[in-house]
Amino acid sequence: MKLFGRGFKIPIYVNFGRGRIELREVKVEGKCTVLDATLKAYKAEYFPSDEASGHRGAVVIAIEGVKADLTHSWVFYVHDEKLGGWIFPDKTCDKVELHKGNVVCWRYYNHRVEGFPPKNPPLWRGCMRFGLDR
Repeated sequence: MKLFGRGFKIPIYVNFGRGRIELREVKVEGKCTVLDATLKAYKAEYFPSDEASGHRGAVVIAIEGVKADLTHSWVFYVHDEKLGGWIFPDKTCDKVELHKGNVVCWRYYNHRVEGFPPKNPPLWRGCMRFGLDR
């Protein structure tokens, strides 16, 4: 569904850890999920559904060639001022619809160290400045 020029841009950050953070923007017109926007901005690999691990929806396993492994996973956050800032959704990326003013951030994090959900926000000073995320 096209909204006749009423589109908006969504910034999508990817925090690869160790100080590597990339930002790309995508123009959104109509309904767009976090997965849709991510695939427009980055080369990403995902499973459409990973019900064996309890995820009833898409799970991103690699962004720009950086793959999840036994200790690291990709997680995403959505920034929404109306809801108080960075939100860690309880839905998979193909189920979260984006709206004007949202920002998306993917984070590659060590789930063995932080557990789940991650203890740190998606863009915290330690990972940006000091490279402590891996």
